[in-house]
Amino acid sequence: MKEIGSIFPLYSEDIALKGIQPTNEQRSDIRINYSLCREAMYAVAKKYEKSNKIVLIPAYTCQTVIDPFVQQGWKCFYYNIRKDLRIDTVDLIKLYKDVGPTMIVVHPFYGMELEQEEIDALTTIKLKGCVLMEDITQCIYTTNRHSIFAYVTGSYRKWFKIPDGGFVESHYLDGVEIPKENNSEFVSKQTDAMYLRGKYFNTGDEELKNISIRLNKDAVAGTGKTISLHKMSNFSLMIMDKENKDTSMMRRLENYRHLFLNINSGKVKSVCSNIDDVTTSPLYFPIYVRDRACLQRRLAQDNVYAPILWPVNTDDVLINDNIKEIYSTILMIPIDQRYNVSDMSRIVKIINDYE
Repeated sequence: MKEIGSIFPLYSEDIALKGIQPTNEQRSDIRINYSLCREAMYAVAKKYEKSNKIVLIPAYTCQTVIDPFVQQGWKCFYYNIRKDLRIDTVDLIKLYKDVGPTMIVVHPFYGMELEQEEIDALTTIKLKGCVLMEDITQCIYTTNRHSIFAYVTGSYRKWFKIPDGGFVESHYLDGVEIPKENNSEFVSKQTDAMYLRGKYFNTGDEELKNISIRLNKDAVAGTGKTISLHKMSNFSLMIMDKENKDTSMMRRLENYRHLFLNINSGKVKSVCSNIDDVTTSPLYFPIYVRDRACLQRRLAQDNVYAPILWPVNTDDVLINDNIKEIYSTILMIPIDQRYNVSDMSRIVKIINDYE
């Protein structure tokens, strides 16, 4: 049965692109590409090392957003995110007044671009001199570039069949360190893992799948150590050159819409109450489910691998019961461009039949 989820595969025709010079460049006047998004954040934070080094981060976030600041000695405070994954603007403004941060990090979540209430609150804070960074990793196709954000960061790697790729965009790149070296070990392990995953899909050899999983975990584990700056590989840039981004974007939106309109299990709740909340292509289809581990296992029995975003590695993010509930009940359904509505119908049946 076709697998849904997990890492992207690479095939022989993809590997043949190695060594070819991409048309995309590593940097432009307003963009620098890095191997990983956390490196882009690290480079921005490093620019402000003479500030008070206080940052506000959404309480619902990934450890990779926290680590760039912690590793440079910043003090991190976490502001509340509501169950609909919108900023609790009252809490944000209060926390800003209490701690006086140099910087605030903002996530638009899973295809939900920022609402006017959020923009208004952030504008008020920006006018007081705070530096705002928007991480669009979960909304990579958004064309909105709100002028209140001094920096926009994101991870390409979550969206395409590439071993690495992240970026920062800004009109204030002076002082942001430009990477010079490749992330050779990470890219090599990820490329091998993705290629073996492709070979597994072609052959059905479970041992290739197991090796692929081990390589992927090993590569990711290595990035959890001390962050250093690397440029995005030319191989990843070349793969992205070949990507039909319009098709990928529309496929994700179609898949999201199908799940939203057809999942009707009483045990599952969509994070979005209104489909119009999703205004750009989303990374995943997020749901809340009380018995999450049970549903995750049931999906895996049918080769659907739904990840938990994110595991809690820093208890400091658990600022209230609301945030604890988000972390303990949220589950991501894969909807990326590898899949179609037929695949989504299979997921719908599993969830709707789940008891």
